[in-house]
Amino acid sequence: MDSFRWELFSYSLPLIEPLRMLGQELRERKGLILRLFDQAENCGEGEIAPFPGLHPESVSQAENEIKKFISTSFQQNPDSFNSLPASVRFGFEMAWRTLYQKFDVEEQVHFKAEDLVDSNKQHNQIKRRKIPVNGLATGSGDVLRQECEQLLGDGFKAVKLKVGRLKIQEDVKRVELAKKIFGDQISLRIDANRSWSWKQAVEFAQSVRDCRIEYCEEPLRDIQLLEKLHEQTGMPLALDETLWKIPDPKQLPKSGISTLILKPGILGGWKNTGFWTRYAKKNKIHVVLSSCIESGLGLNWLAFTASKLLTVQIPAGLDTAKLLQNDLIDPPFTIVQGNYVLPDSRPEANMNYLQKISEGYCTS
Repeated sequence: MDSFRWELFSYSLPLIEPLRMLGQELRERKGLILRLFDQAENCGEGEIAPFPGLHPESVSQAENEIKKFISTSFQQNPDSFNSLPASVRFGFEMAWRTLYQKFDVEEQVHFKAEDLVDSNKQHNQIKRRKIPVNGLATGSGDVLRQECEQLLGDGFKAVKLKVGRLKIQEDVKRVELAKKIFGDQISLRIDANRSWSWKQAVEFAQSVRDCRIEYCEEPLRDIQLLEKLHEQTGMPLALDETLWKIPDPKQLPKSGISTLILKPGILGGWKNTGFWTRYAKKNKIHVVLSSCIESGLGLNWLAFTASKLLTVQIPAGLDTAKLLQNDLIDPPFTIVQGNYVLPDSRPEANMNYLQKISEGYCTS
């Protein structure tokens, strides 16, 4: 048997501006940081950050789940990991893998003594690699113009424009403005977050037909109409919410889907994300890894996940650190010329932003 100790911290990071999403106004990003220490005091960190409205579990519920799991269930039945809420699975697995450097795409998640062999040989070492990032634009009018000009100047090759909160023709004008600024230098992606009825989605698709968007993400409230929407309008589509609400590939639309948006923090970590990347590769569908507005610690892990799971790097949805007033890591998560460069060593959370709430020992 092998033992390790653990520490659990809470954090709260104010947003630069309130974020209105899913009928809620978010002013701060709250979450947990789990630290695991082996007998040599090597440390692995994981971020557990349920997002209100996206995850069914709250931060307090996630805290209870991880403490119960790591204190009792983990020792009695390691495979109970698979029944944890998605945000907790993501964070625990992140901490475990960063501690023991287990990055095999195909492996099942089992926590046994043999997993620890040679665990310290390359501790904290990460292969340096650029990950292209999808820029994010949310404004309207002059604010949107400034956003787009800034994203163009910053070297982004793809930008996601959030739509669905305004009237259709207002969003159409926003798309036309962005496309006018970007030209063919930046690929334009649209995210509607299931905001539209059939009539609204058709009106939008027909109105932006000449804008050559890369895809429109989750345009319809009724996903059963997605294939029909593509057949009638030709608009390329992407799935996001559908993948975590209907996790069976057999129930997905059979045509019109060009891209899968994978959020490991909602899918539940490495194993489920790997399942969807293999499905996408088999069906010749693009994959975009995306965040749930994690801190820079989680964003760095997502970038690393993309570097390991994806053979073709398509700009990832990691341009959310700019929404936070400060970051957990120092230096903060930074995008340069549209890319995130994985650092030579794994970043760690800054204790100035953490409050310890629990600690203990465990045997695996």
